Order: sequence, then C-alpha cells, then structure tokens
Amino acid sequence: MPQPHSPTDRAGSRRDPASARIARVGIPLTLVVLGVIAAIAVSGLLGGVFFGAALVAVIADLWIRLGITSQDDRDDEARARRTFRRRGRWPSDE
Repeated sequence: MPQPHSPTDRAGSRRDPASARIARVGIPLTLVVLGVIAAIAVSGLLGGVFFGAALVAVIADLWIRLGITSQDDRDDEARARRTFRRRGRWPSDE
C-alpha cells in the first residue's frame, strides 16, 4: 500500500485518470502538431525542435513509469525483509 505523499501515491493512483492521460498523451501530441505546423509555416528546423520536445516528453513519461514500477519492487523487498526478521525464513521458502 502506498504511503501518503509518496511518488507511488501521486503518480500511481487512479484518482484522476484524465489528467494523467493529458500528461502522457496530450502534451506530446500537442508538441507534434505544433511541430508540423511550425515545419510547414516557418521552417523545418523549428518543427524539429517541437518534435524533439515531444520525444523528450515521451521519454520522461516512460522514465517516471519505470521509477514507479521499481518502487513497487522495493516495497515488496522491504516486506520480504520484515517477514524474514520475524520468522527467520525468506517468504518464498515457505
């Protein structure tokens, strides 16, 4: 169970899936659309800047999700260590 104010509580909760979807999909998509518009209207170089920003947004999202997943693994490991201290056996050995 996530602790209050932990990264898992904020990013891993399902309290507001709409805002998470906007952050994960909306921001990169908006940057790509702006990149297409900038490439056509102004220059390909400016369009490339927007495409690069969209790529950075996608990579940042994946990195954050990976961090949340590894936090769950660390929580499982901590639970297993507490069980080991109480019972003297690793939980998977039972």
